[in-house]
Amino acid sequence: MSRLPGVLLRVLLLLGAVLLPSAWPGGLPRPDLVILVVAAVGLLHRPSTGMLVGLLGGWLLDLVPPGAEPLGATALTYALVGLLLGLGRRLTVASPLLPWVATGLAAAAVLAVRWVASAAGLGVALPSELTWSWLMTMLVAVPLLPLLMGLERRLLDRGWV
Repeated sequence: MSRLPGVLLRVLLLLGAVLLPSAWPGGLPRPDLVILVVAAVGLLHRPSTGMLVGLLGGWLLDLVPPGAEPLGATALTYALVGLLLGLGRRLTVASPLLPWVATGLAAAAVLAVRWVASAAGLGVALPSELTWSWLMTMLVAVPLLPLLMGLERRLLDRGWV
């Protein structure tokens, strides 16, 4: 079976996850939609697949304006998070809440790296903004993560991944 439909669907999901927050109303914290796509893939596939999807999502975040500083740091962060989620995928079948908890930890790790970069003088990331962003990501994860994981399972069933 061809893997092209699965790859194209993931690329479209990542593009949407990168571009959709730019349409988010100003003044509201923006959720990290890329981490949800990376988590859905990482929690259901091998670590290498989660890492590659994380790397692609991070590159898109680095390159699409306003971008990120330093260039490539976001890509490496998301790649590492995707790898770790893939390594922990077997643990998440124990409870239906564990994928959500793993996604929360992954989102917190990404925001922690953003805060450290800000502390080093690369960009501005206030702790209150990061906290609100994490809360918004977790709020959006409640309906979206099961949908994305269901989509990944469907791709697996059809042999498209």
